[in-house]
Amino acid sequence: MKRKSNQQSLGEVIQDFLKQSGWERKLDEVKIITEWDKVLGPSLAKYIEEVFIQNKKLHIRLNSSTLRQELSHKKSEIVKDLNAAVGKEVIKDIVLK
Repeated sequence: MKRKSNQQSLGEVIQDFLKQSGWERKLDEVKIITEWDKVLGPSLAKYIEEVFIQNKKLHIRLNSSTLRQELSHKKSEIVKDLNAAVGKEVIKDIVLK
């Protein structure tokens, strides 16, 4: 007869702590920002002045109006690719400035 255990693995304990403390969302946001370079390529880094997430929106300040226009046409695709790279929906939209 198998005994039911109340024990959790260390990984499960850490996941529970991250969820309860709100840190899981912050870590997911960091992952999205990290994946930005991988999804769009590191060559865009020189055009990016600022990147942050607020209210499930990835805000990107660019110093190139041409790039801003080009990326605005691909926003939904980029959102899908970034969320897929993290494995869950972290952002719903991209704001290009």
